[in-house]
Order: sequence, then structure tokens, then C-alpha cells
Amino acid sequence: MRFLTEDFESFLRKNRKLIAILAIALLLICLGNFTRLETVGYLTATQGLEAQFAALRVNGIWLSEAEKPSTFSIKDRELSAENASNWFFGYELDFDPDEQDDGFPNLLINQQPFTVKTNPFGEVEYDERYAWQVDKGIVTLSNGSKARKVIQFEMWRCKLSWALNIWLSGPKAESCDRAWHGGIAWEPDYGGTEIWIKLKSRNFAYFQDNPDEVYFAPAYFGVEYYEIASIDQDNRKTLDDPDMTSCIDLNPKERGETCGIYYERGGTPIDIEETLLTYENVELDPAVFRNEYWIHIDLVTFKPWNHIDFWWKTHSYKWPSITLHFIVYVFVVGKWTVYLSEDEVPQLTPHTPPSLVRRPWSWLTDWWSNPWTLLWTGIFGFFVLLIVIAILAIFAPGALTAITRTLFGRRRET
Repeated sequence: MRFLTEDFESFLRKNRKLIAILAIALLLICLGNFTRLETVGYLTATQGLEAQFAALRVNGIWLSEAEKPSTFSIKDRELSAENASNWFFGYELDFDPDEQDDGFPNLLINQQPFTVKTNPFGEVEYDERYAWQVDKGIVTLSNGSKARKVIQFEMWRCKLSWALNIWLSGPKAESCDRAWHGGIAWEPDYGGTEIWIKLKSRNFAYFQDNPDEVYFAPAYFGVEYYEIASIDQDNRKTLDDPDMTSCIDLNPKERGETCGIYYERGGTPIDIEETLLTYENVELDPAVFRNEYWIHIDLVTFKPWNHIDFWWKTHSYKWPSITLHFIVYVFVVGKWTVYLSEDEVPQLTPHTPPSLVRRPWSWLTDWWSNPWTLLWTGIFGFFVLLIVIAILAIFAPGALTAITRTLFGRRRET
């Protein structure tokens, strides 16, 4: 076994620089993949709703992580998913339907998670409350006795905030195509693109009175305000840039404009609040509440600003950026079943308003429950070990030799 340690030490001394370079390169590759996997699909700090930019629709064609058509078009330009340089849908969107340095620039979207509005005491703010009960008549209990069965419902409407940022980015060659005479032959415009956002309800509130069931449903998405900015070729950001007026238009955008809420992608919008209120004084149908809902934002015009100097034909450009701030209403519904004596008149007793679920470390549990986390943590640890070995081989080969001799020596003695 001694000759193995000597050969190993000789190999490290001769190739220590190469080992260090390879170990660092592998670590960087590992970190890049680790970051991508960690940011897609496992969301944290979301209250009430969880949003994912799940699909785009252009000229009637769906584009998503699973849908990659061989032919589609944006405006008048024919494209293919096979040539796309970026095609990432999820908590963030990074979409470039063609070459990395030509054609359309990257369409990028990120978001600020949904946050529940609370008062200074940390209590959830509610602006509407509805309560009703349904008398189911006399029923026979499991012990043979009879009782009056009453189902009580309470519905509270709470307010959330949400924001998302949409912008374009890319090299200068993606800002426009130049004509032979020095002017502009073509500009990339994502106008006509529909951004479809999938919403998943998350348990963020509870009733202290322990209801039989608790339901959540979004009821309203309205623009509170928006911010427009430009990013020039030197990466300088200008807020409220007037040049962006002709480059950015989308629906909704203005204060008070709303997004329709859908049960399914591409379906018919549903007025959730009106639907829920039709059940007042009757038993609520749980089918009204779904595991997921959809909204969409339509890009009417979304393109870079380009300018060609009249005399010198020099080209300058700026990328558009818009941040939309939304007010969102979510209904929290509690259901209680009460059994009364046969001759007792049902009384509607108000229940304690729902409180915010506070689980500050839930993100850590969710993160470690991801099997990819365990896999990539193991790979990351392996490459860290390689880095340590490379550093010892370069700066302290004697210490590394002593460690290997100790380990192999003990094994040989046993």
C-alpha cells in the first residue's frame, strides 16, 4: 500500500496545477446548474397565492416548458422552438425564441411574491365579511339520537399586494436590423404576446375556531400603479423615460384595470366574487374552489427604442422595462357543522376572524424536501472536497501525503 501513496504523491506534484484548474471548473459548472434547479419550481415567502409564468400564446400557438412547436410566429417573423436560445418558464421567465445574438432579444419577467396586508398589530386586514347558515333539518346521529344539523359559513375578503417586472435585454444586434442605407429595416416587437400566469392557492390563514374546512379563492387582480423605465446601451437606467411611451403598451396597465381570472388556461373568465355570493344562504359548493387559477397579461407593444443619427448614421438604443403593482383580493371561507337539539333555534354566532399563518422556517423545510436539493448538495460537497485536495496538493503536499499515509496505513495494519 505504501507504493500507492508514493505514486499518488508523485502524481499530485506533477499535475497539481491541472488538478486545481479542473476542480475549480467543475465547481463552477456545478454551481451554475445548482442555481438553475434551485430557482425553478420551489417557491418561498409566498402568502395566499403562488404565481408561475407558465405559458405564452402568440398568434394562437401555445409556448411552454412542455410545448415547443416546430413553427410559430411573433408578429411577422417565423420562428422555431428548435432554434430558441432561452426557453425557461416558471417562477421567472427567460425567453429568447431565436439566436442568442440576433433576432428577438430576451423577454424577461420576475416577480415580488404575494404579501398579505396586515395592520400595525400584525393582524390580517379584511374589508368584507359575509356569514350565513344552512339548516339541514333533523338528522339521526351515530348513537341513535336526533339533532338539528346546521352548517355555518363565514367568508372574509383580505387584501394582498403583488408586483412583477417585464423587460427586454440583449446585445446591440438584437435591438434592430439595419437597412442598406443605414436606417432601420426591422424592429423586434413582442406585441401580440399573451403572458399566461398560473396561480396556486396556498394556505396562509386559519380560524381559531377550528372549522371543518377552509377554502381560498382569488377574486380580484387590479393594477394599483406602474413604473416605466429604460435601460440604455451603457446599462444606465432612466425612470419615466418619455421615449418609452411609444415602446410600451400592455393590458392591463393603467390604475384600476384588472386581469380576468380563469379556471383553466385559455378558458372563459370567471367572476369568482359574484359566484361565491350567489351561494349566500345556501350550502357552498366546494367545486367553486380550485387548486389552480389563471390570469394573463397582454403585450400590445413591447419593443426597444432605436435612434439613427441623420448625418452620421450612428445607432443608439434603449431596452424597455415596466413594473406593475397589483392589489389582489382573496376570499378565505370557513365551514362549520353544528348539531343542536331538535327544538333549538339556530343562532348565527360570529367566529373569530382568520389569522395569518406564520411559519418563518417553512421555506427551509420545502427546500430540503426537494430531491434535487439533496442530489446537488451531494455533488456540491464532492467538488468542494476536490478543491480542498487541490489546494493541499499545491500549497501543502506534505500534509496531504501525511493524511493519505495515515488513512491507508491504518487500513493496512488492520
